[in-house]
Amino acid sequence: MQKFSAKNRKTAIFWHMKGKFHLKHGFTMIEIMVVIVVLGVIAGIGAPKLLGYTERVKEKADMMKLYYLRDALNRALIESEVALYQSDFVTKGDKANDNLKKLKDKLASESGLDLFVIEMHPNREQNIQHNHPSINSGSEMSKIIGSTGVWYDALRDAGFEGVADIVALRNGTVKGSLNKDGETYRAYSYTDDNGQTQYRTTPKNPIFMSKLLNRGKNDDLKNITSQGSNKTNYRLTLNFQWTGGDESSHSVEVALLPAGAKMRKKSNKKGGAIMSDNGVCFSTYGDIGCAEYRY
Repeated sequence: MQKFSAKNRKTAIFWHMKGKFHLKHGFTMIEIMVVIVVLGVIAGIGAPKLLGYTERVKEKADMMKLYYLRDALNRALIESEVALYQSDFVTKGDKANDNLKKLKDKLASESGLDLFVIEMHPNREQNIQHNHPSINSGSEMSKIIGSTGVWYDALRDAGFEGVADIVALRNGTVKGSLNKDGETYRAYSYTDDNGQTQYRTTPKNPIFMSKLLNRGKNDDLKNITSQGSNKTNYRLTLNFQWTGGDESSHSVEVALLPAGAKMRKKSNKKGGAIMSDNGVCFSTYGDIGCAEYRY
């Protein structure tokens, strides 16, 4: 048997290993294409789920703002049982007593008190209104906000800064122009389909994060119900109700309602607040507050 010196053995091992390295090949084009296809399928399945998860997180954050608003008012009610009745709208002027009755009736009603309107459009920024013919025609309830007091402070404390200022201008409790920016809100104009100039007002700090509450239920808005003949804007009212519809509860609940919806029916305790496609119910009553939502 032939013997190898240590030097020869090292040389033989070197050439043997080198031969192995030369035997290794990279991926073939077919293998690379297969990997790309598989990754594409995985991405196609995973991306929508990831986007849906992201939107759900945003919607949950938006929902929390309703709880913050509810809690801000409930804290005021702890300090004074009549805190919600201290606005100039119901304490001053010839119509104060009538307005107070309207306010009490609204808070105890199945629909609740409609404080203001949130108007959404797929291609424009959110618009804040005090009322609108398609959802709460002629309502004066936004006047309880005023420019100071419990309702105004609650909105600011809950992250709705700018809303109260916009509403006060729109309902006339504060004099000023909707055509220019204010300290807490922006004003801008656009030309509608009829060639008319329209003005929109939106808080400088967005009050909501989710696509749902900024652009509407879906991008084309073809399936909108209870919005009259207008199929380009989707509107919700921010509503309040005594918990269970009972003033003696000394607490309120909050919900975002489409046109014609109830916060809580007396018959079955169910409500029609808006529910997202991700299952987030925008009512502080919980899921039962959206049990009769229809879209």
